[in-house]
Amino acid sequence: MNRRATLAAISASLMLAGLSAPAGDAAAQDAKSLVGTYTLVSADTTDASGKKTPTFGPNARGSLIFTSNGRYSIQFASGSLPKFASNNRTKGSPEENQAIVAGSLGHFGKYTVDEKDKAFTFHIEASTYPNWDGTAQKRPFTISGDELRYGTAAASGGGRADLVWKRVK
Repeated sequence: MNRRATLAAISASLMLAGLSAPAGDAAAQDAKSLVGTYTLVSADTTDASGKKTPTFGPNARGSLIFTSNGRYSIQFASGSLPKFASNNRTKGSPEENQAIVAGSLGHFGKYTVDEKDKAFTFHIEASTYPNWDGTAQKRPFTISGDELRYGTAAASGGGRADLVWKRVK
């Protein structure tokens, strides 16, 4: 059997089994659609007055990984984190430490997806913001093509956060 015939047979088998890919982005709001690695496009915070600012400043960097076995890891870093003058992260000056705390965030744990509500929940095992350790945080999300969007009404620095990620290919 040649390659084209083999692919056609596999596609037909999947369609008969009901395992074909979703017809469009609206159908792709499930656990399988989240799995992958993402890079940060934008993270914005809106305060109580409605003022919108980049959460981690201009040129922020970030990584979000959802595994197929229900684990996740997320990191954010300002594009302008200072280097430690001492070249030792445990001996930073008060100013260096403040800049690092304000300019970075990371957490990891398990995640679950509520397909009906089109939301996922971070079950945070540990975070660089310890107030989140052991919490569960639900995030409504949308996926369109390679873009993942979600928000949170209670950001770690106050206000509402809106995030946009792009899937890494």
